[in-house]
Amino acid sequence: MKVVILFISTFLGFMLWQSCKTTSQTQAQAVTQEVTTSPFSNGVPVQIMIVGGQEYQYPIMAIWVEDVSGNYMGTLYASQSISTGIFRFGVYDKGKWLPGERNRPAALPRWKNLIALNASLVNQGVDAFSGATPSGSFVLKTMLPSEKDELKVVMEVNKPWDFNSYWHNNRFPGDEEYATSGQPALIYEALVSRNSSENRFYFKPVGHSNPSGANGDVNRDITSFTSALKILDNAWVEIVR
Repeated sequence: MKVVILFISTFLGFMLWQSCKTTSQTQAQAVTQEVTTSPFSNGVPVQIMIVGGQEYQYPIMAIWVEDVSGNYMGTLYASQSISTGIFRFGVYDKGKWLPGERNRPAALPRWKNLIALNASLVNQGVDAFSGATPSGSFVLKTMLPSEKDELKVVMEVNKPWDFNSYWHNNRFPGDEEYATSGQPALIYEALVSRNSSENRFYFKPVGHSNPSGANGDVNRDITSFTSALKILDNAWVEIVR
């Protein structure tokens, strides 16, 4: 009887492992677009896989690097709209939203504040990390700084007009920045170690940004988030050995 139970447990464990493996393979195969950036010279080559979820509809995002103490080191990727200030729906004219220049502090407050605070410390041109947001799942081929064996890759993701029953359009009356936002930008982190036997390091949601972009603080409570958590289905950093 014990042998039968052991066999069943082993079989179920194997099937679960195969399921997880197949899911990761399927998600990676679903990635059809490729983005390349070159923010660091002579860095460590990595691939960052972004697998879009059911709410992925041209979100705004930025991906950057911090040391394990949280000090900003540089940007790996940022949506062209947020890095240039030219948005697809930037200007409202004659009853229609048209492309145009606009300051949207609520879009990615954490990233915008970090680059403002570190402008004198980090010399990066916008062209080194900027690109149009892919229409679906994509892989970002880029480099991490080589001077640190352990660091954090941080991602901020937002989709305008993404309201729910908690983050409704009248939650902050008169706040024009929040009025086009809804659920604030979500913050994800992946702790990457070059000394690990693993090559793949997964992003996890760790908080959200200020709802109107008033500052760059991170609020760790994301229990009120619904559809915003479905913008991404999965995401990870993979070191190219």
